[in-house]
This record gives sequence, C-alpha cells and structure tokens, in this order.
Amino acid sequence: MDRARLFKEFIEQQDLMEDKIQHGIEAYRKGYFKISITDREGNALTGAKVSVRQQSHDFKFGCNIFKLKCFPTDEENLAYEESFKKLFNLATAPFYWDAFEPEEGRMRFDTASSFIDRRIPPELVLEFCRDNGIEVKGHPLYWQVMVPDWLPKDYEEMKPFLIRRLQEIAKRYDGVIKSFDCINEVTSVPMLDSEPRINDTHYRNFNPLNGEYADWAWRETEHAFRQSRLVLNETDSPWGGAFKKEVSHFYLLAENLIRKGRKIDVIGLQYHNFNKPEDMYNLTSHYYNPKHLYKVMDCYGKLGRPLSVSEITVPGYDDEIQAETLRNLYRIWFSHRNMESIVYWNLGDNCAISGGNGWAEDLFRSGLIRSDFSPKPSFHALDELINKEWRTNLDLETAQDHLYFKAFYGRYTVSVIHEGQEVTRELHLSKNGYDEFFFVMD
Repeated sequence: MDRARLFKEFIEQQDLMEDKIQHGIEAYRKGYFKISITDREGNALTGAKVSVRQQSHDFKFGCNIFKLKCFPTDEENLAYEESFKKLFNLATAPFYWDAFEPEEGRMRFDTASSFIDRRIPPELVLEFCRDNGIEVKGHPLYWQVMVPDWLPKDYEEMKPFLIRRLQEIAKRYDGVIKSFDCINEVTSVPMLDSEPRINDTHYRNFNPLNGEYADWAWRETEHAFRQSRLVLNETDSPWGGAFKKEVSHFYLLAENLIRKGRKIDVIGLQYHNFNKPEDMYNLTSHYYNPKHLYKVMDCYGKLGRPLSVSEITVPGYDDEIQAETLRNLYRIWFSHRNMESIVYWNLGDNCAISGGNGWAEDLFRSGLIRSDFSPKPSFHALDELINKEWRTNLDLETAQDHLYFKAFYGRYTVSVIHEGQEVTRELHLSKNGYDEFFFVMD
C-alpha cells in the first residue's frame, strides 16, 4: 500500500494536526492538581516526597465485548479478556433484538441463557466488567435491521412489543448500564415499502416503518429509561463526502429531535472503513483528512451534546499502516473538546462477523489482535497512547507547602511520605470535581 498516497492529507497537514492535537489535549483532557501538606495543627510541611500514580481515565476508551467467553478454550478466553482489560474502560454489550429475544417473551438476560456467538447475555458482561472496573454500554435498543422473526410485519402491530422490550430492559438496567444506543443508523438504513430481497443475513429482517418512528421510539425509550444516558448512533456517513455541515442529514435529524425535547444525551458518530484494498485511497480526502475531521466534530459539537466515536473499523491489510492510522485518528479525536469516548469495534480478527451470503466484517482484518491473540502494531500503538503517553505518573518533592501540577483527568493513588510517615489516598481529578486536596501528617 502506498503510504504517501493514502496519508497525503496527514502528511501535508502535519503542522496543523500536531498543533491542534497538543493544544486540545492540554486544554480539554488535563486539569491542575493541588496537594497541600500540613501537620494536625494546620502548619505547612515541606520536604515531603509525593508519589502520583494514575489508575484510570475519565475519558472512555471502549470496544465491543461480544466475544466474551465465546472461544472454545479457557486459554483463548483468558487471552481475549487480558487484551481487553489492558486497553479499555468501556465495553459495548449486545442487545440486538433478534438474538436477545429469539422466542417471544423469553429474553436472554442471564448467564445461563442459550449460547449464541457474539450475542452474549448482559449479565455475563456486567459480571466481568464489575470485577475489572469497566463501564458498560448497551447496543442497540432499537435497530430496524435486526429484529426477531416472530415480530409482526406491521409497524403499528410492532409497537407494543418494542414498548415491552424497552420496559423489561429498563426494569433491570436503567442506571445500572450507564448508557444505551437508543435508535441506530436512522439516516443510513433504507426505509422499505416492499419485502426485502437482499441476499444477506445481515439485512434479512427489515420491517416496514413510518417516517416518524425515530421520534416515537425515542419518546418511548426516555419514558422507560430515566437514569441511563441515551445515544443517537449513526453510521460513518457524517465523516464522509456526504457531510454538508448543518444541513447534513444526520445533523438535521439530531437537531429536530432535540428541538422536540427528546432526551438525547450523546451524539454517536461511527467510523467504519469498510473498504477493500483497492478502495482504500478513497478514504484520503475525508476520512484521513485532519482538517475535515475537526470540521465534522466542530459542527456536531454545536448541538450541545457530547460526542462519541461510537464504532470504529480500520482495515488491517498492512499492519504498520493500520497502526499509524489509528495513532493519528485517536490523537485527533482525543484532542477535541466535545469528544467523550472512542470505541473500537472488533478487538480481534476472530471477533468480527464472518461468513454469510454476502458482506462480512472479517474481510477487512480490522482487529487489534490476530486470531492467535498476539497483538498487532495497532494494539501496541493504542497501548502506548492510553497507558503511557496519556497517563500522569510522577515522583515529586515539596519545596513549598504544596504541590501544583497538571494531570490527565482520572483516578489516582497519591502517597505522601514525610519524616518516615506515609499517608496514601485515592483521589479523583475531574472537570467538575475537586482539584485541591489536603494531606494531614501526624
């Protein structure tokens, strides 16, 4: 693959890109941390040694966790889990209606539910994520592509079943699962007036819909979910050549729903590069163009909602190209003031949709790890960013009665040693919380 041709805009805009990345990260991903050290009478102490170790990020780095416990051996499952934990603090759990309720009225909530590959029950996800400090997101509550075979093929007759689904999921998980993709890919998936003839299992269950279904489905969802945040999730179309600023189709949909008073908490912008090798250079002018990517984020930021790059696929035809692409993209997204999460889609090459009679995700070899669970350069690139470059770990000594330093937003273990005594505290530096902390030594 011709790197210079593919990365033409990254190369030409190198200075602009680096300037915006560095400014954005310093301005939006960090805050100032003040630590004051006194004795019990309130007298300032100097000469203390202070260890600052970041334990987690406030910013969310995620991935779908569809293959949890789906591999044939314990060794493979453990390798998957270890790779997942190393990079991610957000896990997308599957709630696709067709697999979640394959038989009417029998929802697959529990760990003992029948096995369906890539469609694990939410209790299994929650169990793993609780043990590892990972936040969970549900995907999706309604998507007209994947609905069960038993569902009525009539829009009005379908409505009571969707309401029941929303109520049953909310009864268990409202506020427990912190966010859900509410409706999925509204402006990109076709609205059919005739029975679908697409020879692809991915699209076999289209239902007839009324054009107002997005507003209706969102209204019913927000009635059921009072605590979980709701995400308006769209395909990668907002990033591409169809982007027309505030008159883009997805922008107009989001703006319309917000004006109607719908509880839209996050704007989800997918970024799937489902490109064959010969089509990769089509990405250069928009998807691999820093100036364009910032324009898209600036535009959707005007809606007044946080942004999420909610699903990401970057082809792995060339390991080094994939790694460099992701390093560029993650740095650009992480630096934007409105972005709150970045979610890769398939952790491994063996985690993607495969087979079928037509399109399949595994064709793009987009995993961060190989099918033997060995890490690709792209995995190492993200590990370097998330766990090293974007972490604050410091060893300091006080010359005054306090320390004042800049750090990434997140949770920290801070230890202070003074004249042989050590005090350790777990602290949280956040945009909207405390930024000054006191250590009292005996």
